[in-house]
Amino acid sequence: MHGLQLTIPTLQDHGPIVEAEVHTDEDSFLSTKNFNAINTYCKVRLLIDTGSNVSGLDQHFIRQLKLSPYKDDATVDGVGGLHALKIYRTILYIPIFQDKALPIDVVEGNYANSPYDGIIGRDVLRFCSFVYDGWSNTFKLVAVDV
Repeated sequence: MHGLQLTIPTLQDHGPIVEAEVHTDEDSFLSTKNFNAINTYCKVRLLIDTGSNVSGLDQHFIRQLKLSPYKDDATVDGVGGLHALKIYRTILYIPIFQDKALPIDVVEGNYANSPYDGIIGRDVLRFCSFVYDGWSNTFKLVAVDV
């Protein structure tokens, strides 16, 4: 898909944050979108983090969705060195994807004191074009291949 874009008019103080939905699995996403079924999913605010190769989600939403962790932890190199974090499979929907969603792995994080609920890493951004316009203090996110 090409051309559908999300332009955020101001970055304010928190950076590029997009609103998204996180679903437990593909069946839940499809029945919610196609049949207006009542399924458990979470509306979240995610910070675009071009420095991260993996996306992350606050532990509160992981518990709310009752996601099951993979057997092995993920080793993530972040602030303070290497960290072993639990990793989960989920379905990410961003409006620029129109009627599609992305199955992704997310690492568990603690974003309780942040203005966002997780991060979008390069694992998702590889399906997007992300442009930051410093002059106007806006960013544009466009789906390019989902």
